[in-house]
Amino acid sequence: MRIKILLLIYFLSLSSYSQQFRDASSLADLNQYYNNNGVAIADYDQDGDLDIFLVGYRVQPNNQKSRLLENTNNGNFIDVTDLTGINQNLEHEIALPSGFNFGDRLAASWGDFNNDGYPDLFLGNSVQSELYKNNGDGSFSNITESAGFQVYCEKCYITGALWLDYDLDGLLDIFLSDYNPESPNKLYRNLGNETFELVDLSSVIENANSFSAINMYINDDEYPDIYIANDFDQNNMLLINQQGGGFINEAESYQVLDPRDGMGLATCDYDNDLDIDFFVTNIKENSFFVNELSAGSQFLNLSDDVNIYDTNWAWGAIFTDFNHDRFEDLYIANGFFNDEENEYFENIFTLEGRKFQHADFTDEPITATNSRSVNSFDYDNDGDLDLIVSNTNSSLDFYENKAIDTYFTNEVSGAWLKIHLEGTTSNRDGLGAIITVEDTNNYEQTRLYNGSGFQHQSLQSLHFGLNNAALVNSISVTWPNTGVEVYTNINVNSTVKIVEGQGIQVINNNTANKIPGCTDVNSCNYEPEATVSNDTCEYLTSGEISGSQLVNPLETYSYTYSGGTSFSNYLWDVVNGTVVQGQGTNTIEVRWGIDVEGSLEIVGSNDDCSSAAVEYNVTMELPSGDDSNYSIARLWNEVLLEAIRNDLARPTVHARNLFHTSAAMYDAWSIVNNKGNPYLIGNSVHDYDVPYDSFSNELSDSENSRASISYAAYRILRHRFFNSPGWPLIKSRTDTLMTLLNYDIDNYDVENNNEDPIDLGNYIAENYISYGIQDGSMEEADYENQYYQPVNEPLVPIFSGNSMINPNRWQPLSLNVFIDQSGNILEESTPEFLGAEWGNVNPFGLNENDMTTFTRDGNIYNVYHDPGAPPELDGNQETDDYYINSFAMVSIWGSHLSKDDGIIWDISPNSIGNVSEESYPENLSDYDSFYDYYNGGDSGMGYSSNPITNQSYETQEVLRGDYTRVLAEFWADGPDSETPPGHWFVLLNGISDNPLLEKKFQGSGDVLSNLEWDIKSYFIMGGVMHDAAITAWGIKGWYDYVRPISAIRYMADLGQSTDETLSNYNSNGLPLIDGYIEIVNEGDQLAGESNENIGKIKLYTWRGHDYIQNPFEDQAGVGWILADEWWPYQRPTFVTPNFAGYVSGHSTYSRAAAESLTLFTGSPYFPGGMGEYIARQNEFLVFEEGPSQDIKLQWASYRDASDQCSLSRIWGGIHPYIDDMPGRFIGSVVGVESFNYGAAYFESSLSTIDLELHKLKLVSNPIYSHQSIEIINTNGNETFKLYNINGQQIKINTFYNQYRTSILHQDLNPGIYILKSKNINWKILVR
Repeated sequence: MRIKILLLIYFLSLSSYSQQFRDASSLADLNQYYNNNGVAIADYDQDGDLDIFLVGYRVQPNNQKSRLLENTNNGNFIDVTDLTGINQNLEHEIALPSGFNFGDRLAASWGDFNNDGYPDLFLGNSVQSELYKNNGDGSFSNITESAGFQVYCEKCYITGALWLDYDLDGLLDIFLSDYNPESPNKLYRNLGNETFELVDLSSVIENANSFSAINMYINDDEYPDIYIANDFDQNNMLLINQQGGGFINEAESYQVLDPRDGMGLATCDYDNDLDIDFFVTNIKENSFFVNELSAGSQFLNLSDDVNIYDTNWAWGAIFTDFNHDRFEDLYIANGFFNDEENEYFENIFTLEGRKFQHADFTDEPITATNSRSVNSFDYDNDGDLDLIVSNTNSSLDFYENKAIDTYFTNEVSGAWLKIHLEGTTSNRDGLGAIITVEDTNNYEQTRLYNGSGFQHQSLQSLHFGLNNAALVNSISVTWPNTGVEVYTNINVNSTVKIVEGQGIQVINNNTANKIPGCTDVNSCNYEPEATVSNDTCEYLTSGEISGSQLVNPLETYSYTYSGGTSFSNYLWDVVNGTVVQGQGTNTIEVRWGIDVEGSLEIVGSNDDCSSAAVEYNVTMELPSGDDSNYSIARLWNEVLLEAIRNDLARPTVHARNLFHTSAAMYDAWSIVNNKGNPYLIGNSVHDYDVPYDSFSNELSDSENSRASISYAAYRILRHRFFNSPGWPLIKSRTDTLMTLLNYDIDNYDVENNNEDPIDLGNYIAENYISYGIQDGSMEEADYENQYYQPVNEPLVPIFSGNSMINPNRWQPLSLNVFIDQSGNILEESTPEFLGAEWGNVNPFGLNENDMTTFTRDGNIYNVYHDPGAPPELDGNQETDDYYINSFAMVSIWGSHLSKDDGIIWDISPNSIGNVSEESYPENLSDYDSFYDYYNGGDSGMGYSSNPITNQSYETQEVLRGDYTRVLAEFWADGPDSETPPGHWFVLLNGISDNPLLEKKFQGSGDVLSNLEWDIKSYFIMGGVMHDAAITAWGIKGWYDYVRPISAIRYMADLGQSTDETLSNYNSNGLPLIDGYIEIVNEGDQLAGESNENIGKIKLYTWRGHDYIQNPFEDQAGVGWILADEWWPYQRPTFVTPNFAGYVSGHSTYSRAAAESLTLFTGSPYFPGGMGEYIARQNEFLVFEEGPSQDIKLQWASYRDASDQCSLSRIWGGIHPYIDDMPGRFIGSVVGVESFNYGAAYFESSLSTIDLELHKLKLVSNPIYSHQSIEIINTNGNETFKLYNINGQQIKINTFYNQYRTSILHQDLNPGIYILKSKNINWKILVR
């Protein structure tokens, strides 16, 4: 009992110091500095307050120079860079072998190398690093050359500089971490006369991608050792100091190799055991090495045990006792390709020992950023440590610690002590000293003073939190050169200065004199000099927001701001909703999401100032019964799509998830409404039997549908996404919807499934889950392949060329880090083929008669609708040419990916779409006439008028380079990464929401309710997408065909296949095409410094990621590049989907979906003859800036959208037309076939329909215009109707003779026609 009470007291004490920060970026005048790397702290002018050196990311664009920011001691900082003589406006871009670039200026490190009491500054840069000597009068001198450092180092890329006295001569030496493996890390020894000499480390240091280094004491001597963090899964290094006479790398013997993606380093004593531990930031797999040397053990990696293993893409990290509880907390800076939230952890007590726990960092909203360096320092000398974070694509973040909050609340949380060291025999800064503090509660803490972090080294007092201690019993300082000194009985809440060998003194805290006033820049009486708010701000008179406060999810509502001052601009912010239109005006329309609550906030402004923010809260609830415009099926479909966006980007898996969830919802609806026939429940599907009798109770159909559908969907989603990287968010969304429905998420009952809709929903989910475990998908093994093995070794795209074994087979890619299209960082850097055996999964409506079973190495590959082998490089001139020309066109279309090419296209349906059926090529020899080989696009004729309204379409003239880039991004996996099958569900929902749509199945009969329409359309679309995935991936797995990045680089290595008289001729090389594919000759900019590239092949195409440093501001553009360094228009951490190319999944999915929608809606056209998506200017593109204008993607027909999707994959660089066209043809067959199969379940008697489906068969297709349409296995009682693509019925006559029906017609024009029987549709192609 006593233990429990003590623990309770401890936790209550801990919670009272729960730390909060406030954003002080604006107050301190730091929010004006954008795009930075390192941030280093020191009192450069020795006036008693700490100043900042801020490293600019690069000079261009926007003059992002580095700056020295002087602390005014009034609570803000001023730029004194020019006054001090520091000129850091260097601009040296180098191409790193890694393919990455982190700016041209990187790190800043303060260190008093000449022991004069004034901090000097070393700046780590690309090519030209610099040493600035502090002259002691407020100015600096650049002494780089005279001090013995390289003024110009062509391959140097210094990401970190570490001052340390490695030989204990009392002078600071410096270790430079070089990220370029072609340039080694360097150690410079301080000679004592303001010069340095390079120490030879060649025998101990291996060239690596080194990010940072830190000094520690590992082997119990007084000489500092050096730990180095290396990127790209290279071993980190631990250099054990041989008493100043050299180093030995002993990382392995101390068990700290950590072969991951080492970036930032930080030391601490997290558990106060008086041993120094250290932390290594990596990509989603940090290491925390806890020192057990004193116990006779080694370092133990406990990052997972203490909850800091996975903190996303981590860079800088810092340990600081922010809340004064005696234990160091942790802050980590995150983000690279994606903006991410930084992470703050409090160090807490648990029964298993000390751990780190996510904590609330601030009451203010946290914005995702691309952060790098993080530092803590007491900027206002109030006794607590504040926090500064640099961001590479946004402004500096500065947070004031509220532990000592005398200016605002007069609250003080915990005692503290600051210790300033001054060496006499040791180096002046005391770097390398170890300080141990014991307070009156007999608690001890220790710190190693190295001042080092990612991209910075700082000089400042050491800080200790002391909780409720009344006095410090002792301070023990172990100086680097002279050993231990002990001082006793020091007051808390004070700053002391300890001079080596001379004693201790309490010094003035020099607390900042902040200037009170109005600090809100948007107010009407803003005082720029004020650094602390005194609540005197005045604002324009605020009005109020009016509009619905009780709203339904997915519905759109209007909100108006009225009263108060008349404003020229209105800025709205909406939480849990989306502004549909009206931003900038006083009235907006908001479409609410699926949540329990939401809010609006508005700030009005004119040219002078603004109003105070006005907030307006809304509560969400679901309407009762069938009153909602959005059915229960739609709500769960939206939750499922959001789950897919937060999961790994796996199109096969998510096609299956969409199908199974949709089918489960259909089964629930079918059973409780007694309509149609369930798919799985009560049936046998692929030998999986589900017994079921009937359902009956006294509840309404609406109540039964809502409950059974919800529990079925909820259980399936929780099962399928439980291991998703986005599971916490997915769980929150699914639970929220159940909360809105007032359902108990802990109800798992199934026994009463014939009467209780909840039990029925659980029973349905239970069986779909069980069915999925044995359906051939290998779900239990996380969908992994069981036997497929690639024949080619991985391609490493950051290196040029490609010497693959078989140029016809798929090749894995090996990347430093792989980020899928959903933004998830995968642990493996060489992703395996996704779904190589997916053809073996149980289909929906595919027919076994269309399946071919192949074997390779004794293993089965099932292939539906086998298109035959693609052309290969096999010595056959004809197929060789098809291969070469197809892949070459991918590079040529890459030349369209720049807004600067000046080409203007009308991208409205006036000019694109409406590809005639007869123009689709059936033979490879006809492909060149279908695609515009040089200009891009296809043979689409556009529309003379809207086929629905008969009105002309409005032209939309845009830059081709904007249009093509938007296409490549939009169709990649959907605008929000819901993968292609999910993307077509998004389009389906948009179609369903269109008020012009009549919800009639196949365009005839009664108008369906929203629920029935959604249930049936999801069931059909889900089945079609699932079958498309099985078909396309069955073909991919068997033919295992190469992707463009492999093929183009392979052919480039071989040479050119056009001119046999040249030495670089190879019949399998790239073709020479003037202006697109040429040879590098002498004098060419690509020839290389030693003409090493003469004779190579060059391409005029998209230039790739070397030309994109900041994706928010840069565009790669188009130009000449070496062909063996070609990249597709994809993210550099994704490059190409991790599965074979042939056939295109996008083409198959999209054409199948288009055919299905045509049949389901009864029209080939979008409602009103127009579907549309808007990509906003400079917002839509992900890895480069753009588009330069708003781009509206428009489609008249579903097929137009499908065709556009197919073309986008060529511009995106991941498919040649070899992959595209077979996918379109197969998709058109699967779409119709699977639609027919699914539609049969809507009838009253499934057995009769099944017989007819298997019996009736179309004899030949396509036919010529004079041929009759022949159907066999008929009985003479069938009825048939024929429609053209516009839905107009064609007059026919039928003639029956001995189980065969001939359908006679007047000569048909070439094109597509739909033949309908009672339960079957055939697509007829007439030539």
